[in-house]
Amino acid sequence: MATQVAESLAPIAAAPLVRDSTTYDQKEATTSTTPTSSDKQDIEDLDDGKFHQVIQKDGKEVLVTWTKEEEKRVVRKADFLFLPLFTLMFTWMAIDRTNVSGVLTSTFLKDTHMTRDQANTGISLLWFGIVLLEIPSNMVLHRIGAHYWIPIQVIVWGLIEVLQMFVKNSGGWYAARLFLGLAESGFIPGGLYTLSRWYTQDELAKRTVIFFFGPSISSAFGSLISAGALRLEGQGGLKGWQWIFLICGISTIVVGLLAFAFVPKSPHHTDRLFAGLVPTKAWLSEREADIYVARIIRKDPKKGQASTLKITINDVIAVLTDIKTWPYLIACLSGLQAVNGLSTWGATIIKSLGFSSIRANLLSVPGPILASLNGLVIAFVVDRYKRFGYAITFAAVWTLAGLIALFKLPVTSEGSWSFYAALVVVSAAPSWQPLNVTWLSLNSKTPQQRAVAYAVYIGCSNLGGTYGNQVFRAKDAPLYRTAWIACISLGVVWLAVIVLQTLGFKWANRKFARKLVDEPELDSEVLFTDGKKRHRYYW
Repeated sequence: MATQVAESLAPIAAAPLVRDSTTYDQKEATTSTTPTSSDKQDIEDLDDGKFHQVIQKDGKEVLVTWTKEEEKRVVRKADFLFLPLFTLMFTWMAIDRTNVSGVLTSTFLKDTHMTRDQANTGISLLWFGIVLLEIPSNMVLHRIGAHYWIPIQVIVWGLIEVLQMFVKNSGGWYAARLFLGLAESGFIPGGLYTLSRWYTQDELAKRTVIFFFGPSISSAFGSLISAGALRLEGQGGLKGWQWIFLICGISTIVVGLLAFAFVPKSPHHTDRLFAGLVPTKAWLSEREADIYVARIIRKDPKKGQASTLKITINDVIAVLTDIKTWPYLIACLSGLQAVNGLSTWGATIIKSLGFSSIRANLLSVPGPILASLNGLVIAFVVDRYKRFGYAITFAAVWTLAGLIALFKLPVTSEGSWSFYAALVVVSAAPSWQPLNVTWLSLNSKTPQQRAVAYAVYIGCSNLGGTYGNQVFRAKDAPLYRTAWIACISLGVVWLAVIVLQTLGFKWANRKFARKLVDEPELDSEVLFTDGKKRHRYYW
């Protein structure tokens, strides 16, 4: 069993900033046996200002020579034709998870004869289902390929989303949410694995932020869809909540079909639609595909060695017993869940302030949009200054300030706008999860440990969803004093862990700098330079 678990983590080895990936098969290129590239910087032939890399193609060694302008052009093509598909799929997955917020403002509980606590149980089962098949899903992806498996996943969970419109009671609700979670299992690490095959280490950080951008605004889109669907109450004999599930489910299925049509097997297979069934004009020419593969190998030479990558139980143990891993996981389990309940019950709370169901959903839109934009701003700052801890601390302080205001303000129609403003402040806090994921990947010691750490992190993120919604209990309404105390407590833990983690890495860097003076061979462990300073850890 231990061996199976370890092997199943291999598909995640190429998640953001992990340099090992599956070798290009068939027409795909692989690294030469004597790569000369550096992991630290771009290497350019100073004589002709061009890049050179030997690749293997069709069983022959081919020297690929290209310019920086050509490289920018092929990357730009992937950014406009490849990356948006994955962002779109992730967005609809998030909408399908969180549209229950709009559903709960309708007549759903009355029509299905359920209590709020039963609805909460179903929501938790979704997250349990995601965790349950996370590893098996990635095993399947590794065997049949992301270009098959990921679109199939999207289509299946879209179908299950549609079927939720037929829920009649709590049993049907529990089953629907559990199966929806099972269908979504493994999508996030699978999507990141696929992106890692298309982008170099230096490029992945920004693409990861873009990948997470859609989900960060999904609550806003979901609220708009819910507001529109609730206006269809009675049309076609369907309730408003049934229209929400129907619209979201069909839209998801359409996105899955688009992904099946356009996600290629590799840069050398962009001339086939529907997984190679329909030939078409390639959006990467043969030369562009060669350049695309060569530049990845040049930056990350180990990507041609993924067939030899073995993740053992010792790698798993090393990550789980490494004290540096746990702060990321604790921050994930506390920080995300400090506000996770609001993504489900936020619209219901707004409705309790005296607003209609439709207006409550519309008022839920601004917060997530602002959070996404604020997240992009701090991501830009981190990308420039490499200060992850400072940025996440800023997000934690912002969130805590809003939660404390929600605890102090009355939940009454008379004070509705002040309470709503505090609710917007909390939901508009900068999206920080992509930064924490990237920070973890950067500071992991080996590719194997990065893969294991990333898988554990995603598992914790999903596991937190099983309890994050439970803090908003029916008996605690409408003031939710217990809920706000729980959220504030989680926020305090999050803030404390991030501050201690940042200080710990800064202390470790000072200690490393002193050792580096006497032991120059440690220079290979330097992750980045800040002026003249050389650091072992990002902080």
